[in-house]
Amino acid sequence: MRTNYCYFRSFCKVLSTCNSNKLMQPCLKNYLIPFNSSLCHPLYSVRRLQTTVAEQSSSNQSVFKAILRKFGWLHFPRSTLARSGYFLYESVADSVDYASFFKVFDLEDSFFSWFLITELHVWMLLVRAMAEGKEGRFLRNRIIEAMWEDVSTRAKKLDVHSLANFREQMNILSEQFQAAIVGYDEGLLSEDRELAGAIWRRFFRQECSDPEQIECLVKYVRKQVKKLDELPQEKVLLSPSITWIPLEPINNVGLR
Repeated sequence: MRTNYCYFRSFCKVLSTCNSNKLMQPCLKNYLIPFNSSLCHPLYSVRRLQTTVAEQSSSNQSVFKAILRKFGWLHFPRSTLARSGYFLYESVADSVDYASFFKVFDLEDSFFSWFLITELHVWMLLVRAMAEGKEGRFLRNRIIEAMWEDVSTRAKKLDVHSLANFREQMNILSEQFQAAIVGYDEGLLSEDRELAGAIWRRFFRQECSDPEQIECLVKYVRKQVKKLDELPQEKVLLSPSITWIPLEPINNVGLR
């Protein structure tokens, strides 16, 4: 800054000593040439500088968001994700065709059969939710929370002799649910034979002797998981929109 000021004063002094155009031109020559060559930048350089600054700003924002996420901050509001979790569970309780499952798989009309159908569909939702990182894990917990609230409400309407007995039954269901999730996960990541084994052990309680029923449910799970996987992020985290595919009759399973 000091150098530029001295330069300017020298320039003014030259102007004051030059009384004619003939004198001015040679006097100014040594001052104007370095000014034009070193202090004037092309327009594209300015634009490039602006672009670089914008890129650095965007990069800084990304780093800042990464730091926030590392300390547990979510990209979407927790209240929104919590609401989405309940909506996703409601899509199971309200939209799944339970009657078809009872009919196709010859299930007894009981609370536990209803729970097995619900559990299977909730697990498929959890698989999709876990693909969304920290937001997905938070959403998963809200889905499970909504499920247990509904299960508890329905179970209380049954003929439960005591509160202690009710709590014991809920604890048993909770342990079975956790084991079922692990089994289904392993089956999904393996071949159909492994998934069929997990379904036979849990959903059919090792009592199904009809391989066509097991095959039917395996194909249903594969198709439904694929359909859920194709959903965009906003249809899962922000404004859930789940369509459960219809359960095909067993006679049609082998045709596709």
